[in-house]
Amino acid sequence: MTQKKKMQMILVNAITISRIVGSIILFPIYFMYGPKVVGSILLFLFLTDWIDGYLARKYKVSTFFGALMDSWCDKSMAIVSCIILCFINEYLIYSIIIEVLIVIVNTLVFTQKGNIKSSYIGKVKTWILSVAIIIGFFICGPNKHLINICVALPAIIAEFITLVDYVKKMLSIEFKFSTKSPEYKSLKEINKVLFNPEFYEKHKDSTGLINYIYKD
Repeated sequence: MTQKKKMQMILVNAITISRIVGSIILFPIYFMYGPKVVGSILLFLFLTDWIDGYLARKYKVSTFFGALMDSWCDKSMAIVSCIILCFINEYLIYSIIIEVLIVIVNTLVFTQKGNIKSSYIGKVKTWILSVAIIIGFFICGPNKHLINICVALPAIIAEFITLVDYVKKMLSIEFKFSTKSPEYKSLKEINKVLFNPEFYEKHKDSTGLINYIYKD
């Protein structure tokens, strides 16, 4: 890999990781400056989800590491945002519960060598949830009914549909648990799995990332 491509990969991953950094500062910003400032920051952070994907495709530096970080950053930001919105509307607790269940299901699928790619339904859910959360911070106030219609209801419906889709995916897998600790491949091999764009393009639709981390 050329030095230029390495720098492009670092840039794309830095944009992705910025969402976790942004999630960390949302709580103090909410209590210091109020919901509309948080909504403005979230609008920028959610746009980075499109920006890093666009740049990764443009520069051809998509990797398994980037895909994993993108998923975890989106989940962490969504959960933190919903926790803050719970101070305004307690119904968002259901959104948090469903989002955590989605994480658990995806983790089980990952450990059983399932494919880690987000489904089309999952991607649509992420955008619906993102828009709903941003709207929630800008319209928050005494009118909880408006927040329920514009934020809580569409977010929960989208998340529930996604959860059902991922559960179906999980149930299609034959679960095999072992008390024996798995043996990992060498650090060099794992590095290739996580950070090699060519490897990602070749194996992104295969049975799962974990196949290439554990020894046979």
